[in-house]
Amino acid sequence: MARQELLACVFLALVLGINSLSCPSPFTQVGNKCYHVNLQKANWHVADRSCRKLGGDLMVLADEEDKLLTTAYLKSLGLQFTQSWRHSVWVGINCLGNRRTFLRSKNGDSIPYLNWVPRQPDNASPEEDCVGFALFNGEYGYHDIECKVEFPFVCERILEEDYLCLKRELFFEAYL
Repeated sequence: MARQELLACVFLALVLGINSLSCPSPFTQVGNKCYHVNLQKANWHVADRSCRKLGGDLMVLADEEDKLLTTAYLKSLGLQFTQSWRHSVWVGINCLGNRRTFLRSKNGDSIPYLNWVPRQPDNASPEEDCVGFALFNGEYGYHDIECKVEFPFVCERILEEDYLCLKRELFFEAYL
């Protein structure tokens, strides 16, 4: 009987379009994305693998609105962004093997909103192949830095569709 109720619920949800978008645990919805912030510092490679183990990727900002929402969310979690590049978080952009062409790490695609802070990227040391997000040179945005530096990191996933099912006793029986 439980299987029939579940099938009926799924059928009703599909027919009536009763669904919602949500984030799987341990992710939290921020705007139209799901974020998981890991405050434990790690190098870029460890951060990238950690996000992939959770079924996500290191975050990449979509646009200015996403940047503002994300910055406010990160600050609400206690990230200070007060010591320039030293208070960065890792993001899913690098130029590893690409001779200074920065691309999304998850699939090699170009970055539609590549929001560099002033005077970045600068490749100040010869190995600045990874990208962090910080309040740096007076603005919030991306900067290039060596992948071996350790920062907290932000994983992202897309919102998932959930179907809303109600308890049977909340419905009345209808005969057609």
